[in-house]
Amino acid sequence: LSSDSHDLMLRIYRAESYVGLQEYKTAIEDLNFVISKMPNWPEVYFRKGKVLQDSGFVGDALQLFLQCLALDEDFLPAKLEVELWYSLSTVQFILLLQSLGGSEALQPVSGSLNRAQSAHALNSTKDLAKEDGLKRVSSEPLLSGQEKGALLKRKLSFSEQDTVVCEDGRNKHKKQGESTKRDMTLAFGTIPGDLIDVSDFECSLCMRLFFEPVTTPCGHTFCKGCLERCLDHAPQCPLCKESLKEYLASRKYSITELLEELIMKYLSDELHERKRIHAEETAEHSNLTKNVPMFVCTMAYPTVPCPLHVFEPRYRLMIRRSMETGTKQFGMCISDSQNGFADYGCMLQIRNVHFLPDGRSVVDTVGGKRFRVLRRGMKDGYCTADIEYLEDVKVADEEELKKLRELHNLVYNQACSWFQNLRNKFRTQILQHFGPMPDREENMQAMPNGPAWCWWLLAVLPVDPRYQLSVLSMMSLKDRLIKIQHILTYFSRDQSK
Repeated sequence: LSSDSHDLMLRIYRAESYVGLQEYKTAIEDLNFVISKMPNWPEVYFRKGKVLQDSGFVGDALQLFLQCLALDEDFLPAKLEVELWYSLSTVQFILLLQSLGGSEALQPVSGSLNRAQSAHALNSTKDLAKEDGLKRVSSEPLLSGQEKGALLKRKLSFSEQDTVVCEDGRNKHKKQGESTKRDMTLAFGTIPGDLIDVSDFECSLCMRLFFEPVTTPCGHTFCKGCLERCLDHAPQCPLCKESLKEYLASRKYSITELLEELIMKYLSDELHERKRIHAEETAEHSNLTKNVPMFVCTMAYPTVPCPLHVFEPRYRLMIRRSMETGTKQFGMCISDSQNGFADYGCMLQIRNVHFLPDGRSVVDTVGGKRFRVLRRGMKDGYCTADIEYLEDVKVADEEELKKLRELHNLVYNQACSWFQNLRNKFRTQILQHFGPMPDREENMQAMPNGPAWCWWLLAVLPVDPRYQLSVLSMMSLKDRLIKIQHILTYFSRDQSK
């Protein structure tokens, strides 16, 4: 450019380089120079539109794509970009046209517009067409299915959708709650009531009004909860099957603000009803005695850590619901060949969830209350149960309490001796997985489930789960200590050999 400042192709190449450096303002200056020299060159309008689209000004970008097609109606890349907008519902498409040309240019259109109808509506806005010199755009370019799928994919990645352009031409991420002058708002006037169709704002998965709508990188919109449930099964878009592995790994399900504002403004009554239904469903999931979610896997005990690797879709949903409702609890039972899962179990409290890029998670839990199953059920693939909680029956008689305390101290000392006599390898493994053995408690009846060291010991002893389950179900501390004593006597005899 130093040797030939009028070389327009060099200007275009430099603009592309500036875009790569995210210096959008400088790239626009180069493209504006080219447009001033060759105002009838459609490719430059398209390139400028892509720069504006990448920097977040999608309305201005669409106007440039249309100007490109006004100069060359067969310019394929611009056709594809405009076609994406034709897939919008009636209200969204008309709002966009209003922002470009004013509401007086529009003629009433009824019902939902499909792609061909959208092209016809655009052609019928005569005032806007005269002003911009627009020609009718074909909404169905002749491409193979594979080519069409590749070209229709949105160019904005999820990490770039929330950026703004600074005065120096560089982009930055918007902070939460931050707005700009170019943010899209609903200051477009009133839309005729006959143009509003609730079905335009329904999720294609649950067939209900969008609730917390999110838009995937491939351009499809779903309820946040519906999309998460689909991604539990496969990291693909439910509609076009485009890979969403990168989207799933980021877990940045940002709400589509324009669509949410449209629903709030034009479908407030329907949204209120949708929120009411969602609140009822959330309340149902947060009940900790009725239809409690059950994880059928392993034995769990009060106060004892129970790390879980969650990979099945049904349990991904269950864990997510436990987090979203705020209870952060679910039941744990071992399997049963006759009833599906055992009659007794232990509630688990979620302390932390670490999500892996492929959707699996490592869940850190600790045991809470014991329970007995009253009724079994099923919800969205995972087991549920109506339950009642168990507590130890407290001993009040002084003489009985004295004998219980002597038995407690005896079994505790026996447990410490057994643990210390273990091989170093086994002892280290136990400490790494379960932590150290809890100290003896002064008031052994203070907790509803009795002393914590009993449950810790029961968790580390290599005993058949059915035997452990019988101890878990006991509501007498004396009987539990006697059972543990029998186990320790057996293993201590084995150690002596």
